[in-house]
Amino acid sequence: MRNLLVSVSVLGFVALAFSQQTPSDVAFGGEYFFRFRASAGSFSPEERAAVLQSRLTQVFTKLLAQGAPLTVRVRSLGAVKSISVAGVPFVTVTPDDAKANQMTVEQLAKVWVNNLEQGLKSILGLSFR
Repeated sequence: MRNLLVSVSVLGFVALAFSQQTPSDVAFGGEYFFRFRASAGSFSPEERAAVLQSRLTQVFTKLLAQGAPLTVRVRSLGAVKSISVAGVPFVTVTPDDAKANQMTVEQLAKVWVNNLEQGLKSILGLSFR
C-alpha cells in the first residue's frame, strides 16, 4: 500500500510539473531549461521559445552527428548577454528578461548557462568539463 501511495504521489507531481509548462518554456529531451517572461524585439515569449526549439535541433545535430564538443559560452553585447551552445548562437538575455525574473542580466545569464549545461549533460549522458 505504501508503494502505491508513493507511486501515486510521484505521478501526481510529474503530472503537475507538466501541466504547468507554458508555451514560453524551453524544454527538450525531458529537461527544462528556462521560461521566457518577456518579449524581445517583435518576438513574443512564446515565439522566442519556438525559435529555440529549432535551435536545439541544430545543437544536437552538431553535438551528435558532427561530434562537436559540448560548450556553453556567454559574451557581452552591450546591455545584453549572448549565449551560444556548441558554437550555435542560441539565446540572448535582455534587460527585459532580467527585469521579469527580478535579476540582473549577468545573474540571469549565469542561471540560463547553468540550466543549459546541466540539462544538456543529462540528455547526452556526459560529464561536463
